[in-house]
Parts: sequence; structure tokens; C-alpha cells
Amino acid sequence: MRTDVRIDLNAGEIRRLLYGPVGPVVRFIRSVARRVRTRAVLTCPVDTGRLRTAHREEVGVRAGRVYGFVENTVEYAAAVHDGTAAHVIRPRRPGGVLRFVTGGQVVFTSLVNHPGTRAQPWLREAMEDVARQEGFRLVRR
Repeated sequence: MRTDVRIDLNAGEIRRLLYGPVGPVVRFIRSVARRVRTRAVLTCPVDTGRLRTAHREEVGVRAGRVYGFVENTVEYAAAVHDGTAAHVIRPRRPGGVLRFVTGGQVVFTSLVNHPGTRAQPWLREAMEDVARQEGFRLVRR
């Protein structure tokens, strides 16, 4: 017994499913990005709240690839996320002094040896948590 099967592929429909703004692939990536952003906002370190409110997500199609990302654009986000090494803090202007309060005392000095800060990788951890729940395998580069 022989059976003939014919499959007609509609390239336009396949493109719409894969890359269309309401296609299942883009919808899935959008939902993952939204979950990563929500988790990042909830686990972000908070001092003034500025870091927490600066998360943004983007999902789209470029060069035939669906992409999604979550970022934080505050200028100090990378220093909080990745930590900082020990470093010297100097006045902005030559001959200037630094002023700060420690232990209730006002201190003036020409430099400070900052010990650095520990990393608080809330954004990476949010991505890892959501990615694992969705069954992604994470590869570090």
C-alpha cells in the first residue's frame, strides 16, 4: 500500500507565525521578558527607588531574528549589579576637597580610599530564574 502526501507551505503564514507582532514566538518572548522585568523590579536593591523604576523591556524582530531584553539605564546600575573594585576617590577640581559625614562628624579630605562594593546581580538572577522555569539551558560566555 502506498500513500502520497502533499504539504503546501505558505511562506507568508509561516513568517507571520514566527515573526509577526502577535505570532506565538513573539508573544512567548514578550511574556518571558515581562516576567524577567517584573522579577528584577521586585528583587532590585532599593535606596532611593530610582534604580527600581528604571527597568525597561524590549521585544522585536531584527534581521529575521526575534529578540527580547530587559535593561536598567541608570548610570550607576552596572556598579551596583557588578560591584566595584577598591578605588581612590578624588575631588573633581584640582586643589579641591571632599566633604562627607561619618560617625556624626563632618570630614574634609583630599582623597578617600574606597574599599569597593560587593556585586548585587539582581537582573542576572531574575533572568536565570525565569529562564530555568521556561526550560531554557543557560550558557555562560
